[in-house]
Amino acid sequence: MEYESKLYVVEKSNLTPDKNGKRYANVMAMFDMCKCYKLSDILTKQKETDCYIFADDGNTRIIEDRYNEKLTEASIPFVISTLEKILEGGETYRRIYPLLNALKAFDEQKYNWYNLVVLHYGY
Repeated sequence: MEYESKLYVVEKSNLTPDKNGKRYANVMAMFDMCKCYKLSDILTKQKETDCYIFADDGNTRIIEDRYNEKLTEASIPFVISTLEKILEGGETYRRIYPLLNALKAFDEQKYNWYNLVVLHYGY
């Protein structure tokens, strides 16, 4: 599906899941990737996440994207590897580099976090 994407780096909480089996995740960073289809096509095929985040209003739970698709999640090492392969393939999209470098920094500091993942949100 061709749409724009936001990627959220989140720390999943160890709180008890809610009645829907979802647990809260704290947003550590958000990257607006706009139209990066080589990445979004891969991330939309990942597993459905078991967590939710809050919208900017602080009250609205986000469990689906703007297309009513469930949020998907991927590990940071998986997204790093995917981005590196995309770049090796000749992609020059400027939004990849800040995301890749930030994910590498999170990965290097992973011992400071409980459970970091990347959520895909289409809009």
